[in-house]
Amino acid sequence: MIARALAGLFALGLTAAAAAAGHRHVDSDYPGSWAIADGHGEVAVKVQYLAMGACWRIENAREGVPDRATAEPNERHLYVTVAIRKTGDDCPPTNAPLETKLNIPDKPGRISLDVFFVDERGVLQRSQRHRIERDCGASTTTAC
Repeated sequence: MIARALAGLFALGLTAAAAAAGHRHVDSDYPGSWAIADGHGEVAVKVQYLAMGACWRIENAREGVPDRATAEPNERHLYVTVAIRKTGDDCPPTNAPLETKLNIPDKPGRISLDVFFVDERGVLQRSQRHRIERDCGASTTTAC
């Protein structure tokens, strides 16, 4: 009985270690945004915003929809809102993406991540949808 319990704990430890190892091998240089579930209730998110000018910056990112009072989130998606801000009138063209990372809680049945980019006026500027990676065999951003 003790041997079976120890074997179960050992197997659980190996499963957790494998998930953690897979999560650490995220290719941070992968171009674009991604969402990867760790299998233990968290989703690692990298968001890239391709600003057209060098005067933009990412202020912050948080879990959730832009306006909780008017939004109608559904049960198939996780949501992230990214606040962006124009920092000045001089805005030379650029091709350098802005990037931020965060971890958000995973929820059962969610298949994708919706990202909303909202400016300092509260105006939606852009949105993205990304499939949540849950199987490293289908992954483009993780090494299995």
